[in-house]
Amino acid sequence: MRKPKQATSFPGVRFREHEERKHGVRFDRYFTIRYKVNGKDKEEGVGWASAGMTAEKANRLLGEIRENIRTGKGPQSLAEMRAETEKINDGKRQAEEDAQKRAVSFGTFFEESYFPATKLKKKEGSLVSEMALFKKWLAPVLASISLREITYPHLEKIIRNMTEAGRAKRSIKYALAVVSQVWTYARDKGIVDGDSPTKKFTVGKLDNERVRFLTQEEAKRLLDSLGKHSLDVRDMAKLSLLCGLRAGEIFKLTWADVDMENETIILRNTKSGESRYAYFAGDIRAIFEERMKSGVNRESYVFPSSNGKTHMRISKTFARVVKELGLNDGIEDPRQKVVFHTLRHTFASWLSQRGTSLYSIQNLMGHSEYRMTQRYAHLNPEGMRKDVRVLDGILENSESATSPARIVRFRRAE
Repeated sequence: MRKPKQATSFPGVRFREHEERKHGVRFDRYFTIRYKVNGKDKEEGVGWASAGMTAEKANRLLGEIRENIRTGKGPQSLAEMRAETEKINDGKRQAEEDAQKRAVSFGTFFEESYFPATKLKKKEGSLVSEMALFKKWLAPVLASISLREITYPHLEKIIRNMTEAGRAKRSIKYALAVVSQVWTYARDKGIVDGDSPTKKFTVGKLDNERVRFLTQEEAKRLLDSLGKHSLDVRDMAKLSLLCGLRAGEIFKLTWADVDMENETIILRNTKSGESRYAYFAGDIRAIFEERMKSGVNRESYVFPSSNGKTHMRISKTFARVVKELGLNDGIEDPRQKVVFHTLRHTFASWLSQRGTSLYSIQNLMGHSEYRMTQRYAHLNPEGMRKDVRVLDGILENSESATSPARIVRFRRAE
């Protein structure tokens, strides 16, 4: 049977004892307060003795409520008092959360918020590149700095570090673009305000187009040496050299994209956003035929990685072989260094030297803009001279060559 309530020495404060649970030597007590609101009795529980409540504390609460009722100000019941306290506590918690959010470091936000979110939107290659930039160049400068505290000197240091290490302007711009994207995402989350600090920077006009291309002798030495280390890398290199494919296009190539009968390759979702055709002949055909001997699944990659999926980057074997051959010895200009992309540049350069039209080169390379192809024009000056020579003598037997010139005067409009 539930125990009845008992009075305390404070008028309006009562308690009842728990039937079984004890607090110290006595049964635990639950205190209540009783007061009048608008002429009606109201009773509210204030808490157990085991939770720290005492008759004195209950009496102080009762006194505060009675005073509020008398003045008409403040909470006029224990429920209102608790609601107000909870509101204040919620505000404090929110302020603390906001402060923590605004104090989050660039490194923490990148790894825990930005990068997981961007995984849902970007291609694997972009994700790998961004993480590499973060670890190599951004984290050493920004990892422990609050996003809101990133300033001009921090970004200037990143640019200086990358420049001194010989990184191309395109790489520097990419690094700053990643910082800008992180900032924009943080701004959308209410962590920062205003424009990204990267907007204050202009890296300069981009000029990192490949200038160097391989001679036939260099290309042969490179392919022969690659073949001694990795047949996969050698075959990828030959496909870029003789068909003009980008590394990413080679990685994504499936057997369904290869038409052996017509000796064509369809390249889907290329860098320009459109598909295009590439064409091959005997040397590349031999590569495909050799690879077909191990069985062909239309959906499988022509050059699968060790786990059967697509490669993410060219094997380091390529760079090691280039170093062994000394192809970059004494060369400081990044545009003159031999990298995998040099093979594609060599493909276009060789075609131009042999009289292939710039229009054909543009289509074979998949250039979205003609200006990208124009850099190969100077490699075939004799071809352009030959094109111009077709006009030699065109005026000698024409009527305009023997007839006197006439001047036609126009009347000025009134």
